[in-house]
Amino acid sequence: MRKGFCSARSRAFYFSFFLPMALLKLVIEPDPILHKVSGNVVGVSDEKREFLDDMLETMYHYTGIGLAAVQVGVLERIIVVDVPPDKEWHSSPLNHVGYESSGGPYYLVNPEIIEFSRNLVSADEGCLSLPEQNYEIVRPDAVVVKYLNYNGEECLLKANGWLARCIQHEVDHLDGKLYVSHLSKLKYDLATKKAAKIKKRHSEV
Repeated sequence: MRKGFCSARSRAFYFSFFLPMALLKLVIEPDPILHKVSGNVVGVSDEKREFLDDMLETMYHYTGIGLAAVQVGVLERIIVVDVPPDKEWHSSPLNHVGYESSGGPYYLVNPEIIEFSRNLVSADEGCLSLPEQNYEIVRPDAVVVKYLNYNGEECLLKANGWLARCIQHEVDHLDGKLYVSHLSKLKYDLATKKAAKIKKRHSEV
């Protein structure tokens, strides 16, 4: 196990500049694996930590703010999230005392959302597995999530704003759901048809 880092962000900085990491291949819709439920992880081994590092590097490479393991073809309940605090769209309508709205990166193994805010907000979302598309999605603006961290320790995270939204988006992936599943059937069908056309176009290049 790699030790000696004072924070997750400093660890990610060190990995990005000094340790070799692999870029993982993104899974793009349509693909049946994106609609399968991911299984729980048993413990966080050194091998699993290397996979977490590769996931984070892949997410940064594609300028994402969240990535689920299934999006790189692995059916395990793992997500990585890093929501920049300096984005204009980051601020939440409500400032929940005691909740994290930024920070990270966060490595969440076996994440389980155990509490949802009753306050719902609508915001524009996109997805690395559905490129070139964005849709307004309504979600709770705060959550409490239980998970194992990079070191395999059980943690609780109270998140609001875009951090909460991103976590919900990625947990949906673990349950075999794309964010467009929150749309009407008509819009969902249009989004998936558009995704198929985009994937075909890129495959022909």
